[in-house]
Amino acid sequence: MQIAFDQVSHIYGKGTPFEKRALSDISLTIPSGAYVGIIGQTGSGKSTLIQHLNGLLLPTSGSIRVGDWEITPGTKLTPAFRRHIGIVFQYPEHQLFEETIAKDVAYGPMQFGVPAAETEQRVEQALATVGLSYAEMKDRSPFRLSGGQMRRVAIAGVLAMEPSVLVLDEPTAGLDPAGRQAILEAIYDIHKERRLTTIMVTHSMEEAARYADWLIVMAGGQIALQGTPQDVFADSDRLHELSLDVPETVSFIRQLNNRLPQDKQIPLSLYREEELTDYLVRLLRPEKGGGD
Repeated sequence: MQIAFDQVSHIYGKGTPFEKRALSDISLTIPSGAYVGIIGQTGSGKSTLIQHLNGLLLPTSGSIRVGDWEITPGTKLTPAFRRHIGIVFQYPEHQLFEETIAKDVAYGPMQFGVPAAETEQRVEQALATVGLSYAEMKDRSPFRLSGGQMRRVAIAGVLAMEPSVLVLDEPTAGLDPAGRQAILEAIYDIHKERRLTTIMVTHSMEEAARYADWLIVMAGGQIALQGTPQDVFADSDRLHELSLDVPETVSFIRQLNNRLPQDKQIPLSLYREEELTDYLVRLLRPEKGGGD
C-alpha cells in the first residue's frame, strides 16, 4: 500500500499559548512494499509523523494518501481504513490488557467483526509468526511473561488484524541485544512474507542499515535527508551536524579505506554486517593454486 504526504504540517495546541509546530510542510512518498527507516533525535517529529498514518493525529494542513484513502484536516476515518494500518508503539506491552494471551491477540480482529473461527486461526498464526506456541501460550496471562515475550504478544495482536501497513515506533526499546535482534528478524520475515509496507522509527543506525531499503532523517519537524541507506550514510558530515552517527560498519570501512590503495577500496554499499564479513573473508582467503 503506497503512502504519500503532501505538504503536511502539524501544530499542537494551535491558537493557544502552548502552540508548537511539530511538522512543517512534509512531502514524501513511500512505495508499496518498501521497508522505511525513520531516524532522528528526540523531538525531531518522528512519532508525530507516524501517528498521522492511522488518524491518531490529523494534519493541521496538507494531506496524506494511504492507498485509496485520503487524510486531510477534516477527515473522519472509518474502521475499514484503520484495520489496514497496524501500529506497534514504543513499549507495546503497555497495550496488553486482556486476561489471557489468546484473548489479547484476538481483540483487534473481533472488534473489526472477523468471525470467531477465523479469528482463532489468525491468533494461532500471529503467535507462531512471532515465535510463540499457541497451544502453550493461549491460556496464560500476558502479564506473567518476560519483557521480550510481552513484546511479541503485543506485535502478534497487531499482526492478527492482517494490516497492509506495519508501523513500528522504536519496537525494541528496553530489550537486551539478543531480544532486539530476535524481534527485528521476526518483523523482517513478516515484512517479506506478507509484502507489507513497513515503517520503523529507530534511533539505531545499525538497525536502520540492516533492515531498511529507504531512510528518512528528520530534524526540527522537517526532512533533513532521505534516500537509500548508501546515499544517506555517504553524507556523514550532514549526519554529524544532526548529532547522528553512521553505522559502525560504515565507519569501519572508511577507516580501512584510508589505509588501502585506490584499487583495493571496499564499497560503502557493504554496510550490512554479514555482507561486509562475507566480502572480507573472500578478500582474505588465499587463492587456490593450479598445482602442488
